[in-house]
Amino acid sequence: MKKDILLLLVVTVATLLVALGLIHRYAPQLLGAPPDLQLVALDKKLPAFYAGALRAPENSKDFLLKDPLTRVRGRPFYPIMPGVGPHDMLGFRNAGVPDTADIITIGDSMTYGNNAFMEQNWPAWMQAALQRPEVNVYNMSIGGWTAIQYLDMMDYAPRFRPYAVVVAFYTGNDPLEAFQMVKGNDNWHWLMDTDGITASGLPKFSLDVPPQEQWPVRFADGVHTVFTPQLRLISNTRHPATDAGYAILARAAGLMAEKAGKAGVQLIFTIIPTKELAFARKVEAEGLEAPPQYRDLVAAETGRIQTLAAELGALPGARYVDVVEPLQQAALGSVALYPENINGHPVAAGYRVIGERIATAVAGRVPEPYCGLYVESSGKQYFPILVSRAGVWHIAAQSVLQQNGWPDGSKATVADPRRLARLPQLGSLNRVDPPHFGPAMCQDTPAG
Repeated sequence: MKKDILLLLVVTVATLLVALGLIHRYAPQLLGAPPDLQLVALDKKLPAFYAGALRAPENSKDFLLKDPLTRVRGRPFYPIMPGVGPHDMLGFRNAGVPDTADIITIGDSMTYGNNAFMEQNWPAWMQAALQRPEVNVYNMSIGGWTAIQYLDMMDYAPRFRPYAVVVAFYTGNDPLEAFQMVKGNDNWHWLMDTDGITASGLPKFSLDVPPQEQWPVRFADGVHTVFTPQLRLISNTRHPATDAGYAILARAAGLMAEKAGKAGVQLIFTIIPTKELAFARKVEAEGLEAPPQYRDLVAAETGRIQTLAAELGALPGARYVDVVEPLQQAALGSVALYPENINGHPVAAGYRVIGERIATAVAGRVPEPYCGLYVESSGKQYFPILVSRAGVWHIAAQSVLQQNGWPDGSKATVADPRRLARLPQLGSLNRVDPPHFGPAMCQDTPAG
């Protein structure tokens, strides 16, 4: 009998110790342990956050790194180099990663801004054309990307709580790269509507275009460059693989529109043309005898853009912005929009044309900055605040508002936290100074 009682006692104590151990490991809050003292086992399933997010560059010489979903990504913390960089901690070309962004831009090297400083790529020119320094633009673009990666980024862009996302396709290589990406990466096979299509029959190409496939052109105003129409025709010619590539672009765009709609974000599309198409009107105006490949490219690419643009513009909640016409118009002038060699990326002047055109579509998407009396919510409680471009003042007492000439603060508009996120917090206001803290403070600033 005593042995049975002793055995029962031992089993009970052992069970209690095991239970306490499991609770301590998986639910320590039940034991009253403060969250900041709860330990997490370091293992492969849960890697250390800072060791991953702030890890040292894998290779100081690499500009792009491999990625299983996006194929390549920008190397984080890449320094400023001629025509590229700097990169933020996510590997994108920005001065830093913001907590919120008013406008997100997504694209390939044309949107990244090869050939120009970061302040001279088209997202920067777009921001400058808005003439609103407070508007924050975050560029999520990497050279070598196509519609697949643009779609992938639409899972992350809404986390910055933007008002608008601008996605820029490029007809110079997006279609063929989209086809190759879907065929070569198991994660994206589902984007292909038609099976059995291969890239056989497509001419092999290299960015090292041989001299016989180059067309050097010098215009009457002194502008000169080198065209590579045969290279760019590959992504615009009539071929099952190229047709499938354009179909992937359209399908990916439709899925982006769905994601943007669910997130309440305005989606804007554009199509950046090849250098050859940008100069087509000037070539014609000067009566230059273009090689057959150039004429074929201009005809094919024009048709492709018209078709894709119609598909993009018809997507619910999306808007299409044409940058072909303004580029062709600007090319008629004497300012060089592209390099003098075979490089197909614009220089700063060319990016400016694109950015200023897109700015016309973005203008008005971002609300005017707050100014005046608002209330900030915290759960079920509301606190009056004064907002100006300088920052946010928290009101110490209702009497302070009244003495500065404001009405009852409880009737003020509830402020959107997104619009306060980047404003400096100026502290508690207990001063009476109507010219600076009354309704007169907003005479030169439109209230949002």
